[in-house]
Amino acid sequence: MNQAEIEQYNYSEFVGSEEFLAFRTLLPVGSSAPDFQATLLETGQTVSLSDYWRKSDVLIEFGSLT
Repeated sequence: MNQAEIEQYNYSEFVGSEEFLAFRTLLPVGSSAPDFQATLLETGQTVSLSDYWRKSDVLIEFGSLT
């Protein structure tokens, strides 16, 4: 990425669209995570959050929205 692209990407203040703001407030900070399904990368097996949350700690990482 060159300097011009970096300067174009960065902004002093992020102003989200109406769609972004609706997504951001859908699950407020501190609320319980909904049970959802995901696919294990190693095996392709489908698992649910509820399969793990009583057995051990669970870390869910989401990518950047920008």
